[in-house]
Amino acid sequence: MRTRFSQIAAVAFFALFILVVNVNAKGTERNASNHENIEATLEIENWMINDNFWNSTKIVAFENTNEATLELEGWMTNDLTWELKKSIEIETEQELAVEPWMTNDNNWNR
Repeated sequence: MRTRFSQIAAVAFFALFILVVNVNAKGTERNASNHENIEATLEIENWMINDNFWNSTKIVAFENTNEATLELEGWMTNDLTWELKKSIEIETEQELAVEPWMTNDNNWNR
């Protein structure tokens, strides 16, 4: 936890340092004239305004499908299904014990 906090603090300090250094950077000033004429002029081509192209079924083919209707089943509305406290059994583990094979020197000294 301590390491994670110090890492977060170091990253925050580094980010703050970068922001402070970039405040006085030169050549970053922008005005409205810098944003003009960035893109080339767009041209309308014949296929863009051709109705035969856009009314063609080759571009987009939609298919109408009818889905089966959904029905409620008995288990969906049964209160016993949703009462999880009664159906969950609490599992208990056995105590750990030292077994003979664990302390046998022949198993560990090969």
